[in-house]
Amino acid sequence: MLTTQIENREGIHLVHVLGALDSMAFEQFKEMMDPMVNHAHVRIVLDCEKSTYVNSTGLALLGRYQRISSQNLSFLGVAGLNKRLVKTIEMLGMGKVVKLYPTVEEALQAATT
Repeated sequence: MLTTQIENREGIHLVHVLGALDSMAFEQFKEMMDPMVNHAHVRIVLDCEKSTYVNSTGLALLGRYQRISSQNLSFLGVAGLNKRLVKTIEMLGMGKVVKLYPTVEEALQAATT
């Protein structure tokens, strides 16, 4: 089960993601994120410190969101993923596409510059 909570931090959408981003939660996550990502000049940080799992479809969606954000001159940072997920993203070559940050604070800092 996936739970999300959106917080506004000085104009940055901080999205707390709790649980698994799997096939059961994919549509729910997509419906929540699509409207935000499709706006120009938006700043979004995904707090994944309490995220337990991301399947391949979820990883592909993060890559898609990163490309859309770049095209819209927006910021999308993914923070606090566990080491196993970071390693998977890097092995897939997505580390060059998805902006990963070790902590939420580092991602928030990057979103302000």
